[in-house]
Amino acid sequence: MNPEPDDVAQPAARSGGRALRLWLGIAVTVLAIGWAIRGVNVGGVVDSMRSARLAPVLLIMAAQWLGLWVRAVRWRYLTAALEDAPRDIGSHYRATAVGFLAINVLPFRIGELVRPWFLARETGVRGSAALGTLLLERAIDFACVVLISGVVLFFLSADSPEWFRSGATVFAVLSLAPFGLVIALQISEEATLSLLAAVLRPFPERLGKRALDLITQICLGLASLKGIRPLFMVALYSVLLWGVIFASVFVFGFIAFGIQLPLKDALLAVYTLHVFTALAAALPAAPGFFGVFHVACTEALSLFGISREVALAFGTIVHVGYWLPVTAAGAFEAIRSGTRLTDLTAVGVGKAPSEPHR
Repeated sequence: MNPEPDDVAQPAARSGGRALRLWLGIAVTVLAIGWAIRGVNVGGVVDSMRSARLAPVLLIMAAQWLGLWVRAVRWRYLTAALEDAPRDIGSHYRATAVGFLAINVLPFRIGELVRPWFLARETGVRGSAALGTLLLERAIDFACVVLISGVVLFFLSADSPEWFRSGATVFAVLSLAPFGLVIALQISEEATLSLLAAVLRPFPERLGKRALDLITQICLGLASLKGIRPLFMVALYSVLLWGVIFASVFVFGFIAFGIQLPLKDALLAVYTLHVFTALAAALPAAPGFFGVFHVACTEALSLFGISREVALAFGTIVHVGYWLPVTAAGAFEAIRSGTRLTDLTAVGVGKAPSEPHR
């Protein structure tokens, strides 16, 4: 039996789309690196990096690892209703660590799919339901960034670059839309899905089906947010993650480079860095946020009178402080669980093995 034309065309189209995204990510990274080093004295950057104090750099690494753990704890609350029996936090931590390993070394943000896939292999939960909880997690993260960016914009509205104001607006839409959808689904899931089906009817059938599948996955994860305690714990760990742990990374960076600002300016600079780097991480880029992270740091610190040489050195050290411990933690858990890099790559093309391995 000969394959239908559509059966042949769809894999080819998906392959072409992945290639386009790959080259787009590479192009964005190259442009970002070029932008970051423009007019910069490379020798000055190297000297600044050499002068960085080691102890605060080690604290940056520790904070990034702690961030992985807190993400796993928060995710445990989001997935609590998906399991028949309570499980320890280890499975969620391993899935989170391996997921961020994939984000750091593989293209197409495959790590976003690796996390639910890995958790499903370890615990037996439905992968689609676990993916639904991750979609909720991303909506929560977006909301945290929007809240922080609102405060930053209030104080820096006159000095913020246009791309930052535009990016914050996009983040607001992206975060508020999912929460509006969550509220509507909680009120009446059946009516909301019927309304979405009607809205999507004019669109191509494949696009509409994919959108409804995505909403269905969100519905599968919504059960975990019913009740006061899960909501409170998710909110508490979100504040801890975004308001304290990730912010402390930049505080340690200031200490490492001896950057001294008045207290109000220092706090504003920390959360400005927070927002700029979050916006940059949302851009299509090569794995690990190389280039875009450095641009975000140089542009944010330039608003506070920090030289581009010091700012670029700062961004490089802080980025290394993220990439090394997170990637190492993920690699350790992957090796310990017998997960190969080819398994992670296969997740991105829908060919990963799904049988339990623990």
